[in-house]
Amino acid sequence: MRYYFKFLLRLLLLWLVFFTVQRLLFILHYAGDIDVPLIELLTLPWHALRMDLSSFAYIMGIPLILLGLTALFHGKAQVISFKVVKGSVLFFGLITSILFSSELVSYHEWRTKLSSKIFVHFETPSEVFRTSSGSYTAWFIFYLIIQLLVFYLLYKYLILKFKPNFNLTSLPKRAIHFLTILLVGGFLFTMGIRGGLQKIPISATNAYYSQSQIVNDISVNSIWNFIHMTFQHFKKNIEGMYNCLEVNEAQNITKALYAYPETDSIKILKTTRPDIIFITLESWAANMIGVLGNPDHITPNFDQLTKEGLLFTQIYANSTTSETGHTAIYSGYPTVPGIAISSESAKCRQLPSIFKDLKAEGYNSSYYFGGSLAYGNIGGYLTEMNVDRQTDENDLSLTPKGDLGIHDEAMFPYFIKELKVAKSPYIYGVFSQSTHAPYDMPMDGIKNHPKNVEGYVNSMVYTDIQLKKLVDALRELPNFDNTLVVFVADHGKTNYNNNNIYSADFYHIPLLFWGGALKQDYVGKTRDKIGSQSDIVTTLLHQMDLPTTAYHWSKDLLNPSAPNWALTASTMSFGIVDTTGYAAYHTINEKMVHSTYKNETQTNASLKRSRALVETIYREFRNF
Repeated sequence: MRYYFKFLLRLLLLWLVFFTVQRLLFILHYAGDIDVPLIELLTLPWHALRMDLSSFAYIMGIPLILLGLTALFHGKAQVISFKVVKGSVLFFGLITSILFSSELVSYHEWRTKLSSKIFVHFETPSEVFRTSSGSYTAWFIFYLIIQLLVFYLLYKYLILKFKPNFNLTSLPKRAIHFLTILLVGGFLFTMGIRGGLQKIPISATNAYYSQSQIVNDISVNSIWNFIHMTFQHFKKNIEGMYNCLEVNEAQNITKALYAYPETDSIKILKTTRPDIIFITLESWAANMIGVLGNPDHITPNFDQLTKEGLLFTQIYANSTTSETGHTAIYSGYPTVPGIAISSESAKCRQLPSIFKDLKAEGYNSSYYFGGSLAYGNIGGYLTEMNVDRQTDENDLSLTPKGDLGIHDEAMFPYFIKELKVAKSPYIYGVFSQSTHAPYDMPMDGIKNHPKNVEGYVNSMVYTDIQLKKLVDALRELPNFDNTLVVFVADHGKTNYNNNNIYSADFYHIPLLFWGGALKQDYVGKTRDKIGSQSDIVTTLLHQMDLPTTAYHWSKDLLNPSAPNWALTASTMSFGIVDTTGYAAYHTINEKMVHSTYKNETQTNASLKRSRALVETIYREFRNF
C-alpha cells in the first residue's frame, strides 16, 4: 500500500510545481501590468497553496479511482491498469495546458480569468478563431508548447520512472487494499476539494491577498477557476442567485427607481417622423474619446461631430457583449448575470422593439453587420424583432475583409449606397466592425498612435477616420434634413486608462444624437443625465409621440424628471451607478468587488437597489 501513497505524493509534487510554472509564465507575460512589491509575488505560492491542493484533488479524482482499482487486479491486468492511470495524468496535463494558454492570451482582452463568457463564444466556435489575431494565436501556441515540455519533463522524472511494487496475490488482501485506498484517499481528496475541514468550502476569496487585481487573478488557480465556473454555468443556480430579497420588497424598490412625474419630454426634433439611422460603435469606451475626457487625440472626427449634435455624457452600457448591447438598444431590455435573452428565441420574441413599433407606423427596416449575425444569435433576435432585411458578411463580397468580417472602410460606403435607395420612412442600422480584436484593419496612410496597445487604439483611430467619410456622405442624402442619426457603443472595453472591469468606467460609453432632424437649439449641446442603452428606445419613441408602456425597463433621457441611474451587468457581476457613486457585486464569489462609497452603509444601500433590479428583471425573464 505504501507505493500507492508514494505515487500520490509524486503526483502532488508534479502538479504543485507545474502550477507554479504556469504562474511564472503569466507574471512574465504581464510584467508591465504588475506593480507590487517583490515580496508580494514571492509569497504568492503560499497564498495559493490551498487552492492548488483543491485543484489537484479535482483533476486527480478520476486517476485516484483508477489507482484504487489497480489493487483489485493481478498480474498483467494490474500493470495495464497502472499504465492507464499514468496516461490519464498526461491527458489532464494537456487539458490544463490548453486552458491556461487560453486564459493567458484572453486576459489581455477580458481582464478576467476564463468566465462563463467562453460558453457564449463557443456557441459560434468559428468566431473564436476569427477574433484571435495572429499574435494571440502565436502566443497561445508558444505557451502551450512550453507547458507541455515542462509537464512532460516533470512527468518523466516523477511519474514515468516510478516502478510500483505489486506483491499482493490473494483476492481478499487486494480487496482490503482497495477499500483502504478508496476510504483514506477519498477522505483526503474530499477535504482537498473543499479546501479543508471548515464549514464553508474554499472559494476564490481564499486566494485573494493583494490590492492588485491581476495578482489576485494569478493567485486563483486556473484549473480550479475553470472547473468552478463550469459547474456554476451548467448548474445555473439562477433561482438562488436571484432570490435574496422578498419578491414584494424587490418590486417596490424597482418601482421607486422608475417612478418619476409624467412631465413632457424635451422635444429636440423638428419632426415626429424622422428617418432613423443607428450607427453602433463596437467596443467604443468613453474614456478613449476626446470630448469625454481623453486628451490623446484618438477620435478627432467624432469629437468634432459632437459640436453638431446632442451628446449624452453619462451613458453606460448595460453589459459586456454585442448581443446584449443589441437587446438593450433596440428593445430597452437590460441584461442580468447569467442571461443573454437573444440566445433564447422563444423568450426574445416576447420582447418589444423599436423595429416592431415603427413597422406599425409604416417604417421600413434594414440592418447591416460586417461580421456574422450568427454571433450571439443577433440575427435571430433581429428576425424576431421584425427587421425587414438583414445583411452580413455572408451576403457580401467586399474588401478589405479581416478575420472577423468586413472592415468599416468597405462596409460604410455599402451602407450609404443602400441608404440612397431606401424608401422613407425607415429605420436602418449599421454595426462598425473594425474596433474588435484581432484589429487587422488596413492602416495604409494612418500613423501608428503613440498610445496604441495591441491594436485597439489604432482601430479607434481607423474607425474615426471612416466615420468622417460616412458622415460626409450622410449629409448628402436627399432626406438628410428629416434624418436622425444615433451613434452609440454596444459596450465598453478595458484600455490603458482603465483595466478594472468592475468599475463604472468600464461600462461608460458614448451616445450622440445628430442629423438634420435635430433642432438648432440642441446642436452642440450636452446632456449629463445618467442613463443606459436601455433608455434609448423610450427616449426616441417619446420624441415621436408613440406609446412606451411596453418598455417598462426604459427611461426617457430627455425627461427632466427622469431619475439618474444606470444598471450594469457582466456574466458574473452587477451594479448600479447613480449620482452618489457606484458599487459592483460578484455573483459567483458573493462579495462586493468595487465601491466608490465611503462607508459600508452606502455600499449596502447601492447593492440593495441593484439586487432588487436584477431579481425583478430575472423573475420577468423566467416567466416569458
